[in-house]
Amino acid sequence: MDAKAALDKIASENVSFVDFWFVDIIGELHRMGMPSYALAEEDFENGLEKLDASSIVGFSEVNKSDMVMKPDPESFRILPPDYDNGKRRNARMFCDLYEGDTTVESRFNRDSRGIAKKAEGELEKFGITHAMIGPEIEFFVFDAINVYPSPYAATHSYGGSGYSIESKESPWAKGNVSTAIGLREGYYPSQPKDTLDSLRKDICDDLHKYFGIIIEAEHHEVATSGQSEINLKYGKMAEIADAVVSVKNMIKVKAKRNGKVATFMSKPIYGDNASAMHTHQSLWKGDSNVMFDPDDSVAQLSQTGRYYIGGILEHAAALCAITNPTTNSYKRLVPNFEAPVNICWGIGNRSAAIRVPMYLRNQEKSKRIEYRVPDPTANVYLLEAALVLAGLDGIRKKMDPGDPIDENVYRMTPEKKRAHKIGALPNTLKGTLDALQTDRAFLENVFTADFLDAYTALKYKEYAAFAQTPTAWEVSMYADV
Repeated sequence: MDAKAALDKIASENVSFVDFWFVDIIGELHRMGMPSYALAEEDFENGLEKLDASSIVGFSEVNKSDMVMKPDPESFRILPPDYDNGKRRNARMFCDLYEGDTTVESRFNRDSRGIAKKAEGELEKFGITHAMIGPEIEFFVFDAINVYPSPYAATHSYGGSGYSIESKESPWAKGNVSTAIGLREGYYPSQPKDTLDSLRKDICDDLHKYFGIIIEAEHHEVATSGQSEINLKYGKMAEIADAVVSVKNMIKVKAKRNGKVATFMSKPIYGDNASAMHTHQSLWKGDSNVMFDPDDSVAQLSQTGRYYIGGILEHAAALCAITNPTTNSYKRLVPNFEAPVNICWGIGNRSAAIRVPMYLRNQEKSKRIEYRVPDPTANVYLLEAALVLAGLDGIRKKMDPGDPIDENVYRMTPEKKRAHKIGALPNTLKGTLDALQTDRAFLENVFTADFLDAYTALKYKEYAAFAQTPTAWEVSMYADV
């Protein structure tokens, strides 16, 4: 769809307002709306001079804040009625961000969508036409989250700090005999225990009807209290990144309209499984899967595919700064909760950081790798770009990942891990930020040093605030010391 086609669609569909979407460097969605009659064809070429970048966290200083939003007509979609309580017909388009004008040279280097597109361009240097990405998006939907977050709360008259979670599925709720799900007992339950069956189907219906997103599956996940998963059909990088942003936003909107709250926070419940965003990846040259080798007796995986794995494993510690970007992320990356903690790969092995799925043999179309480390708090544009750049670095430098691990890595002794050269993922946000500081050259051709400096500064600040804030757990543990 070009600009004229988008404007024709706006007229034929009686669209009242158009929302222009973009994400900040953390991945949070922002939007600006415009009456459809005010949008002209030249706005697609010249951009909308509407953005004060100094008001977006991590974007720009006040002395260099004028930014231009250039709508992408190919991303035009009608928004579901839930987005405006059915009052009017609205649409949305993603925007590319530029500094002051719309020349190629002025593309804003902190525009996440631009970073993903730039990373796609790197594939051509390796004779690869495109990468295919297939994310599995996990999340929680609660009846309510009550938060008392102020660090000053404990010393003021309005009470202490803490939080509570309400869910009909939780084992601590009252009157839930028919809907209670125990900790780590929520995988594939049927109704009535699965209280979100209908909501997930409503979400999937609207994702396809309005956004054209193809859903492969939806289901309840392992954790109690409404943990869910929606799997997207694989697609090209920028297309899938836009889709993930759309999916996450629609989940939140639909939950809110149903009197619930959705969260992509990885681990909200102690002692239970956390939410991941396992990311499937394959490399293609036209119609040929570069990762597929029918003559490989181990995994039908090509040498290029092995080098790609080697690159991701080599940079895994630094990658966590982008794939697992919150302090809460590291409450998920602990042993025995189906989350990886060890840097290794395996064939169908869910205890490894990288799994090569083996549901079908001799299937070129389905040959891929699954990176099991990321969680849904990640900025998906940065996530895709970083994984592809790490994998390409492995291909460039011929990084062999070693033999696949076929054991349960959680049960391996430290001695055995050392023998197999299995390293450990960082266990704190600061740990991965420190790793990124010393291992970022593989990213800088696309992310730029300026972006990485801004991103790590924000995340170090986030960790410092976390490290300095007493929690309810600490008070309960140490107040009588």
